[in-house]
Amino acid sequence: MVRFPNGESLQDLVARTSNVLRLIRERHGQETVVVVGHSSGNRAVLLQTLDQPLSAYWRLAQDPCAVSEIEDSDRDTTVHRFNETCSL
Repeated sequence: MVRFPNGESLQDLVARTSNVLRLIRERHGQETVVVVGHSSGNRAVLLQTLDQPLSAYWRLAQDPCAVSEIEDSDRDTTVHRFNETCSL
């Protein structure tokens, strides 16, 4: 994987978003939470949610203003909507 000069690698991005997901789960439990992000961070979250390898990063489309809905429960994590733009 490539690391841009003075930037973060894809591995770094996934680690950072993993930490954010952990914090959200710790602080909010089963509450409904809305997270607004950018394409790269959204893809990193989806990689983790779908248990996909880093090589799947570019196969996860994230259009501008798209909505993805993820439900995280004690039993499972489910993607209900992915890259939805019909509300635009």
